[in-house]
Amino acid sequence: MRFDIQVNPGIMPWSHIADAARAADDAGFNTFWTMDHLRGATMQAPNMPECFTQLGALAAITSRINIGPLVVNVGNRNPGLLANASATLQEISNGRHVLGLGAGGSPRNAFAIERTTLGMIPPATIRERHGVLAATLDQLDAMWSPGRDPKYDTYPLPDPRPQVVIGVNSIALATLAGERANGVNIRATSELCDEALGAAIDAHRQSGRSSEFHVSVWDFFSEDLLSGRDERLHHWASIGVNTVILLMFNDIDVRAIADAERWLR
Repeated sequence: MRFDIQVNPGIMPWSHIADAARAADDAGFNTFWTMDHLRGATMQAPNMPECFTQLGALAAITSRINIGPLVVNVGNRNPGLLANASATLQEISNGRHVLGLGAGGSPRNAFAIERTTLGMIPPATIRERHGVLAATLDQLDAMWSPGRDPKYDTYPLPDPRPQVVIGVNSIALATLAGERANGVNIRATSELCDEALGAAIDAHRQSGRSSEFHVSVWDFFSEDLLSGRDERLHHWASIGVNTVILLMFNDIDVRAIADAERWLR
């Protein structure tokens, strides 16, 4: 089982986020994840840094750990600009970038205010939001393919192509992740967790792609999980989970991140 760390980047200044990333790099975590939100209040924080700007800086001060946003709301970004930002981060990180994508919520979702305040109205239906995500994957394929259309010739071409992980909250989205992405992620306490991950794994198998499929769950930071004492680890492994993402939401404890080395290495 691999372990990743995710932080709420709006609750601490840049210097603290940088210390946390360095500690995670040294401790042996697999990936350091941040978030893609537009205002701090959405995540109970005083502000919220733009994710790719911060991730580029984190790439420059780390050397081993993967880095990425979990997850980019595809409704916040033009697909071509997203492809450009992600490809740039892949170059800066020397191939350590993992791109987390999500479909976003409805206009009635409590998080939607961060978009509507800026004049961006989320699609009304789930089908439409999933369509935006599928169209984004199409654009990434178009711009990142080695045999791409000549019109993309001088746009950034990442090498290697970033792995894409889709955060899901439904069976339909999990199936799309299995069909199109390199991995799937869901909250560990979701009532759909087992069924959704099973659907994603089955869809990946049926897609005929031979590459490794990353199956992950997220939960709040816990030493019981890191040390192996949490009995849920056995169940997760039995349903195909290979990565646990540990979230520090209300505090970012750099010492606890550093101390994880005793279990990770």
